[in-house]
Amino acid sequence: MAGAVTVEQFCKKYRDEESCVDILAALRWGNGFHCSHCGHNGATVMTTRRLPLYQCQACRRQTSLIKGTVMEGSRTSLHKWFPALFLLADPDSSTNAVQLTQILSVTYKTAWLIFHKIRHAISCADAKQLLTGLVDITFSNYNHTNYWKESSQPQLNQVPFIAGATTNFFGEVTYFKLKQVHLPSRPTSREPLDVDYDRFIMEHVSSQVRNPNVYKYENDFRASETLRLFCQMVTDSINDRYFGVSPKHLQAYLDELCFRTINSVRPNRGVVRLFKMLATTATITYKQLIAPARMPEPVQFAA
Repeated sequence: MAGAVTVEQFCKKYRDEESCVDILAALRWGNGFHCSHCGHNGATVMTTRRLPLYQCQACRRQTSLIKGTVMEGSRTSLHKWFPALFLLADPDSSTNAVQLTQILSVTYKTAWLIFHKIRHAISCADAKQLLTGLVDITFSNYNHTNYWKESSQPQLNQVPFIAGATTNFFGEVTYFKLKQVHLPSRPTSREPLDVDYDRFIMEHVSSQVRNPNVYKYENDFRASETLRLFCQMVTDSINDRYFGVSPKHLQAYLDELCFRTINSVRPNRGVVRLFKMLATTATITYKQLIAPARMPEPVQFAA
């Protein structure tokens, strides 16, 4: 998909199941079918169902095209999944789940689930990408209820998040993460504690980074200017599109915002990357998505 592709062009290209099947199969098995059970690379393709079924010629195990992907178990057509992927990744789009119901002619629950499963793929990919090199870390707050207030008015219900970025020698951000600070069940707004920064460094910064720069004041002026600008735009960016999100699902939206921003400098770069994530990330169920959020485990340090 060279050059800038519009959503209209995209939907025209992937207007039916057949066109979607071809690219999904190529993304899953770039060099042809590969059996996940025995490793054999030959299969008999059964096309009597909506999506093809692959039977390994060696061990006879069968697998569907969407098994092992974010779309596993979904009854929604691929040609409805694909536009949702494009709209979530496109930096010029502002589509939310309510609008997606009208675009795809699906229920709100289906639209909400599709978007959250795609966000799950983004979060899984982000977890594998550690901050390296020169790393700046600071914190800011997201507010899901008071985003319409002037900055001079009291801000309540703020949820803190830690922001970290890989920067080059010119102070330019090449990758960044925003990670929610989990508060007790009855939260009171507070700044992150030392243990919160320790957890962020342990989980999201490469062990080869010996001395990340940690600035424990909100939007500390010593941190990368670009990182501080990202932090300052979080509330407006999320609320302008989604009209406020709850702390329970905030992390998924923070990961989405990072993904969209990082990939916004090149046309459709995020769409191409998200295609691959969609095809190689195991799914998450609706039951898992709506389950009560768990508090993170205490940080364990080596003796």
